[in-house]
Amino acid sequence: MMLLIPGFASAGSIFEHQNTNVPAGQTVNDVYVIGGDAEVFGKVTGAVVVINGSLHLGNTAHIKGVVVVIGGQVIQDPGAVVMDDVYDISLDNATQNSLLIGGGLVLGLWVLQLAGSLLMVLIPVLIRIIGRQKIGTFIDRYQGNAMGRLLYTGFLSGLIITAVSALLLITIIGIPILILVLLALIGAVAVGFTVLSYRIGEMVHVQAQRSEWINVLIGAAIITAFVNIPFVGWIVLLLVTLISFGIFTTWIAGKRKKNYSPAIKGE
Repeated sequence: MMLLIPGFASAGSIFEHQNTNVPAGQTVNDVYVIGGDAEVFGKVTGAVVVINGSLHLGNTAHIKGVVVVIGGQVIQDPGAVVMDDVYDISLDNATQNSLLIGGGLVLGLWVLQLAGSLLMVLIPVLIRIIGRQKIGTFIDRYQGNAMGRLLYTGFLSGLIITAVSALLLITIIGIPILILVLLALIGAVAVGFTVLSYRIGEMVHVQAQRSEWINVLIGAAIITAFVNIPFVGWIVLLLVTLISFGIFTTWIAGKRKKNYSPAIKGE
């Protein structure tokens, strides 16, 4: 059933959820139709918007504003005048597939981001709980290390690792070694991230005494929150990775120095 706009609707705006007709000789400000078709034979001084329906502009139609049709078609008879732009967004199969694919990608990225955030919080806590004694000693060893020194050491280590990885990548034999190196780096970053999380969590002072894994949980949550900030998060993630490299490199250097010292004494 087509709704016919009466004469007293002149100079007003139309908001309808059904088929609508603006007859010849009538003037309205704007036409908004949702879930129905629209026919315009009169004059519209503003915009015409039709959602989930089609628009028919008769030969006497005169539209001064923009025309937007979503989910339908625009049929313009000869003589119809549209003084602004016409946007016809058809929800055909191709468009629907594109929207589904785009929505799926956005949802997938959000799920990956959520899963990554949970892992960034849970892995350091599990490392602290499972390796309680060893990680505790490891954390105590780096309480006094300056962040700037660890960052500088991590930066140099990152450059060396990148160069070595590039050399291994160009050889067939080096690819399995590169995989082992990457796995070792992931472990190093995880342990370094645990140490850094503990140090940050320890800075959050409360009156009650807390367990060490609680400090790790608080620190990891703070770092994860900053990592999820657009643009800034990438910088924070890079800094955390470099500091973790610095902690791991310092530990390796300390182990080598410790093993080298008895050898010198034995000579």
